[in-house]
Amino acid sequence: MSGYPHPRHGQIGYVQVPALDLAASAAFYRDVVGWQVDPGSGGFEAPGMIGQFTTERKAGAADAGPALWICVDDLWTALRRVSAAGCPVQVAPQLDGGERWLVEVDDPAGNRLGLVAPVRRPRPQTLLTVRDVEASSRWYQRLLGLRSDHGGPEYERLLAGDVLVLQLHHQETGHHHGVIGAPDAPRGNGVLVWFGEVSDFDDVVARAAELEAPVVRAPHRNPPDGEGPSHRELWIEDPDGYTVVVSSPDGEVYGVTSG
Repeated sequence: MSGYPHPRHGQIGYVQVPALDLAASAAFYRDVVGWQVDPGSGGFEAPGMIGQFTTERKAGAADAGPALWICVDDLWTALRRVSAAGCPVQVAPQLDGGERWLVEVDDPAGNRLGLVAPVRRPRPQTLLTVRDVEASSRWYQRLLGLRSDHGGPEYERLLAGDVLVLQLHHQETGHHHGVIGAPDAPRGNGVLVWFGEVSDFDDVVARAAELEAPVVRAPHRNPPDGEGPSHRELWIEDPDGYTVVVSSPDGEVYGVTSG
């Protein structure tokens, strides 16, 4: 942690965090909030602050002294990492002023810690019912480089980075919400499963060919000429007959015509 700039006058620049096990606390704060840690010495570096985990201070004082609130990018991801560390959520997430989520958890030493997550705008979270969840999951992972975040024969979540972009659900499995749709009905009439801003468009086209995906519309420019979105599109069918559209980033073929 050497070379860290001296904080501005009045800024909190150094924090000692009580710990029972230096390695456990270091791993928790590294995984949950992304601090750079040295498990051997207990030192850490966070945005705008450095500090040290120490076994020389009393731990587990949940309601005493100042409260430490740390910002996280995503509420669900942070809470899963807290649970993965074997630590409890002590106060359920609360919406604060419509702008942020506040939640209180314990770290491995029992210290009470507040997490602050931003409120996000609504975003698409498409769910498809399919015949074979695991086969469809492999198909989408191969085509678009997505990764599994759940797995299993009944339900799947597929992520791009840490962002959920597609859910797959077995067509005859109900769980608590009942069966989704009619298993024998045509799939997705009038609906396109659209994946935009795909930077490796040519590679996706090649992988679609390797997957022997039926082509609905071969790669083409949208629009054929002029400005518009100025991207390329490929329309194919997935294993269940849904029409899948993959498009390159808007502007990728700006100034290029289809001629």
